[in-house]
Amino acid sequence: MRVRRAPYVAVFLLAGLVAGAVYLLGQPRVDIVRATVDVPVLTQITPDMVETIRVSPADAPADAARSPDEVVGSYAAVPILAGQAVDRRALEKTPGERALGFGAPLAAGQVAFALPVDPSQAVGAALAPGARVDVVAVPASLKTGLAAAPGASPPAAVVMGQGFLVLALRTADGQPLTSGSAGSGSGSGSSSLVAPKLGSVVIAIPAASEADFATQALASTFYLALSTTGAGG
Repeated sequence: MRVRRAPYVAVFLLAGLVAGAVYLLGQPRVDIVRATVDVPVLTQITPDMVETIRVSPADAPADAARSPDEVVGSYAAVPILAGQAVDRRALEKTPGERALGFGAPLAAGQVAFALPVDPSQAVGAALAPGARVDVVAVPASLKTGLAAAPGASPPAAVVMGQGFLVLALRTADGQPLTSGSAGSGSGSGSSSLVAPKLGSVVIAIPAASEADFATQALASTFYLALSTTGAGG
């Protein structure tokens, strides 16, 4: 008598599939947030840019965001690729905080402009990101004593605007100037550490004013004053 083995094979295959499904469904799962599109640096993440997927705990990166609430509204500090789990360390609340060293956000319609200043020209370097400053451009000819023409009145200082937002402080070589780097080191060693010095103050100005600031930077010295005025103008 000939035995048909096809039904037995089918039953075994079906049983294997059921057992595999039961095993997978019985495993613990966790939620992680994954990017659905490429997110460039300094881009604010919106709900349509991410999705939540469930994976096994072993497949979940340690620093992956677990909820869209941790991601939406933040800015990408590094490029995030589509299909990549969103790492919390790749996010920042202030755009440019990590990528550019900004401690305050740059609003729409504004540009970041660096004013070359010495500490004596910038409230003795008593500034921090988020502060508001008034900017005065003093013609260099006032320092040199050279007038435009014999008998002509000396050029006047120009108030470039009030209430400009300070984004960052930089040293003369363009490195971020932080409160931790402002102090000089002292010890028993033969050499002493020289404290970094303020070289420029990065402020947010209206995009329409950048040509005026660039022109004044060629022939003027900038002086800053702490301000309580709101938006710069």
